[in-house]
Amino acid sequence: MNLKNEILNVFNEVIKDYCADAILLSGGLDTSIIACLGIKYFKPFAITVGFTNEAPDLKYARIVANHFKLQNFIKIFNIKEAIEAAEQVIKIIKTFDPMEVRNDIPLYIAMVYAKKYGFKSIVTGDGGDELFAGYPFLFKLKPNEVNEWIRKTMKNWFFAAKPIGESLGLKVLQPFLDKRVIDLALKIPAELKIAKIGNNIYGKYILRIAFEKLLPNEIIWRNKDPIEVGSESRKISNILQTTQEEFNELSKIVKLDSLEQAYYFKLYLKHVGEIPKPKKGEKACLKCGAGVPIKTNYCRICGAYPC
Repeated sequence: MNLKNEILNVFNEVIKDYCADAILLSGGLDTSIIACLGIKYFKPFAITVGFTNEAPDLKYARIVANHFKLQNFIKIFNIKEAIEAAEQVIKIIKTFDPMEVRNDIPLYIAMVYAKKYGFKSIVTGDGGDELFAGYPFLFKLKPNEVNEWIRKTMKNWFFAAKPIGESLGLKVLQPFLDKRVIDLALKIPAELKIAKIGNNIYGKYILRIAFEKLLPNEIIWRNKDPIEVGSESRKISNILQTTQEEFNELSKIVKLDSLEQAYYFKLYLKHVGEIPKPKKGEKACLKCGAGVPIKTNYCRICGAYPC
């Protein structure tokens, strides 16, 4: 398959330009591809974090690390560390979107862990799901709608890893955001990115096929787990909460959906302050009033969707 060879060639060319001290290894397809090709050009350490010892990412990261003989630093974080990370994430990213914060807490903890070991640079798999249709909600769309979503998303995409890493003095490398990978992804039709195999539907199908002989089978056919699922940071949702009384008071300022969101909003008010008003070319989020680009339906400040 010519496309398969082109994918391997492009990723080989790109990855050798993104040498780093460590890989933020989740054991998902994207970071596993980086590990697979990265060992040809540099000998990275792998860093994996989880809220519990049963976090799915730990299992899959170990498979990849063992397969490629990488030293895997595993960090199990506790609730105290999660609380500290939530505060820093909100200060850096300026959001009180619960999903964003839950996904960024493990990122922050991993970056702090990398810094502790003296690493100066770290590589992530940001962009793989966006470019190659990894998200399950895309499976319900028609091919032309998937292609349109990808092009639209690229115009306003945001990845927290870089600002979080830079705040800690770490250089964050994102090979999937390289123009060569983007150009490759844009010319691959949605029909090759999403495919039904047996009773399962897989995103990033063409990447799975391209790397099926280079990665362990468990990794090639692993289903997509968001960071909050893979690291189990979603379990903090029932812990990081305000009281109902605080929720009621904070809800007088913005429309809040949960005690957890109220907890993050309280930290937002403490560290960030006012919600940014719409600027030219923006509309107001109906929940928090923040400025949102006119052609998008997601508010990065509060997480409202559609807004």
